[in-house]
Amino acid sequence: MGGRHTASEAFFRIGSVSGLVALGRALGEALAAGAGLRRKLILGFDGELGAGKTTLIGGILHALGLDAPVTSPTYGLVHPYAVRPPGLKVTMEVLHIDLYRLQQASELDELGLPEEFPGSPSEAGEVLLVEWFANARGRLGKPDLAVFLGHANPGRTVRVRGHSSSGSEIARRLGRVGHPDVATCEFNESCVK
Repeated sequence: MGGRHTASEAFFRIGSVSGLVALGRALGEALAAGAGLRRKLILGFDGELGAGKTTLIGGILHALGLDAPVTSPTYGLVHPYAVRPPGLKVTMEVLHIDLYRLQQASELDELGLPEEFPGSPSEAGEVLLVEWFANARGRLGKPDLAVFLGHANPGRTVRVRGHSSSGSEIARRLGRVGHPDVATCEFNESCVK
């Protein structure tokens, strides 16, 4: 069961942590399928505290081939990964960033985020996964794909919106998530399993 799609949006109602991970995996698979869409992508994650941003990102990273636990970089601020999506013979450079503790957008300069990613150029592209994206206050531009998570009773709601052609293509590629706790929904309306 997937989410409702417009040209660049998808809406989901998630009933469990495993459903949230499944949606993250679907996002990761869509990202890998569109690996050549753009050399550098920014995915921005916002939402309520404890809504599952890190859990969703963990699903994305595992779908991209990471075989390690994913933790929030709240205190380290940045966790770098080099991943090889299953079925691809190329590496993606991924930075998982958490801006929760940022007080001012100018503090982004202190993170030392490179204009280009470190290491050798990645054949499949470079990705920034940014939690609490709104705390960048415009300093990172608009994300290619914006993901907003909210608490629902029970579960979570997730809105995915593309802001670039690459981000819109990823939102369209989400398709069927295939998990019983992921329901189709209309934005601000009830969801249907």
